[in-house]
Amino acid sequence: MKTLTLLVCSILFSLTLTQSQAQTATGTVTSSASQAVDVAKASVDASLQGRIVSVYGVGTPAAIQTWWVIFYDPSVPSHGRAVKVDNGQVTRTYEAKGGVVYTDALTFAPTQVTDESTALQAAQDYAAKHALAYDQVRALLRLTEKNQNFRWRIQLLNGTTNKGFVFVNANDGTFAMYSPPGSISTKSKSATGGGGVVGDARKVGNDVKNTFLGIGGDLQEFFTGERTVDQ
Repeated sequence: MKTLTLLVCSILFSLTLTQSQAQTATGTVTSSASQAVDVAKASVDASLQGRIVSVYGVGTPAAIQTWWVIFYDPSVPSHGRAVKVDNGQVTRTYEAKGGVVYTDALTFAPTQVTDESTALQAAQDYAAKHALAYDQVRALLRLTEKNQNFRWRIQLLNGTTNKGFVFVNANDGTFAMYSPPGSISTKSKSATGGGGVVGDARKVGNDVKNTFLGIGGDLQEFFTGERTVDQ
């Protein structure tokens, strides 16, 4: 009887271990914005760690899987150092080449990075109330003017279709505003044009637009530092 009991326990343990290993192998690890920033900081010089240009992530409505943290770095032509954090680990560190020259005028400290989960929840609540179906999000935290209150910008996507932007006050997670598709351009034009970064700034706040030089391609490139239109 004891032998049979031990055998059953051994089988159950093996099954549990196998399931756990499978989940580890196939499961997706998520990290919060602040956790991603902490991981990213360790991969850049100490002199850069206190000056963040933007924190940008992509994922599901409930969680972000991949983050890009751009630090201000005057030692490179773009003045931006990008760190990609995928599933909680740094997968790439490189000069940010988003077609712009990043400015130190709108940088912020890592301690100012707030939890994005309340913003994601606020976006879900708004979408549910207004029957907006979406299955992906792009989360952005950055300053558009000095001494402003932070706002998370959550872009809602259903496949590749833009369903609009939900803005959430970063300090308390309360809903701030909604911008429908087309109100904020996802294509950038020029430093003085009406689209892209400048168009975004005019909708949400005043940006230091004179630093956005030679912008082209998808606005996402500005926040990932991964420029493809010139390749």
